[in-house]
Amino acid sequence: MSRVLVLDATYEEVPAALDRVFAAFPLDLDGRRVLLKPNILGPYPPERHVNTAPEVVRALVERLRAMGATVTVGDNPGARGYGMVEKSAEVSGILEASMGAYRNISTDSVEKTLPGSGIKVSVSREVLETEVLISAPKFKTHVLTRITGAIKNSFGFVVGGQKTGLHRHLPDSRAFSEMLVDLYRLRLPDLVIMDGITGMEGNGPSGTSLYPVGKVLASYDGVALDTVMAAMMGMEPGRVDMLEYAASLELGETDLSRIEVVGEAGPLEKFRRPSSGIPQRVPHWVMETFYPHVDRPRFDVDNDACSGCGQCGEICPGTAITMKDGHPAYDYSSCLSCYCCMELCSEQAIELHDSLLTRFYRRIGII
Repeated sequence: MSRVLVLDATYEEVPAALDRVFAAFPLDLDGRRVLLKPNILGPYPPERHVNTAPEVVRALVERLRAMGATVTVGDNPGARGYGMVEKSAEVSGILEASMGAYRNISTDSVEKTLPGSGIKVSVSREVLETEVLISAPKFKTHVLTRITGAIKNSFGFVVGGQKTGLHRHLPDSRAFSEMLVDLYRLRLPDLVIMDGITGMEGNGPSGTSLYPVGKVLASYDGVALDTVMAAMMGMEPGRVDMLEYAASLELGETDLSRIEVVGEAGPLEKFRRPSSGIPQRVPHWVMETFYPHVDRPRFDVDNDACSGCGQCGEICPGTAITMKDGHPAYDYSSCLSCYCCMELCSEQAIELHDSLLTRFYRRIGII
């Protein structure tokens, strides 16, 4: 039976929480190389809670070094452009919190063929060759895949702009979710420790709607941890494509009755699920037949918040965005519904348009 530890904690209490985590999930780290892989989506400051909190990274680096490990902190952010790896680490506060352990792991990569899909990807060599991998994801929703957690954190294995190509090649949420699981199984984490102190609800993973979850979650089994997180968000784990596919591959436990949950992990009150949850709430054949013609996503741009950087157009896999009068303009006939523009806008100026149909679905409880 898989076990998931769910601890009440504030950011000041993270070191004490880690005492309990490593007592429950011991690892022999003396003299070993450890890669600590946080979630660094892009250059978002800590107060936005888009990335793993620097307090969690600092406490983990201190703990791992005290256990005798040689620690590297690294991730491949989704933001594109020269110097964006370092900028993302600096702005997020993770560079400083790493206390000299941060490395740009994108500079040395290995081409791998994903099991299942057969897609070729460039993966950071450090991910594949580290002796111990500790994943430190964030408790967040995701507008395409419904959740961001241990499995989704493996998207950071992929180097640079290839992420855009994967979105272009796999615009369907199910196919994209299965690709993420195939990435995850390239190198299963030895331990997952999730920053669930301040979580994200609604249309994550870079939205502005935060939720005070007040938890640190941990498990050897990242799939089981994601299952518990999804249930806390009020989602049926079996309706989350990543979890369904991971279960079919026996990568971890998704049956809540077979997961030993230590701590309080009940559904969060009035937690807002992502609007894109509609496709996962009904049979896929229904959505494939009707959804593309009924409620395709549209986006609202806050021109006051928009800096006019043009990054949304540069990263758009469908080349659906052009800059007009200094702000993004959409050609929806080319839009792949990948949500990259919204996800990677460093100013959080792009939001999913709350259509009349979406509001109706929310009112009747579908999302």
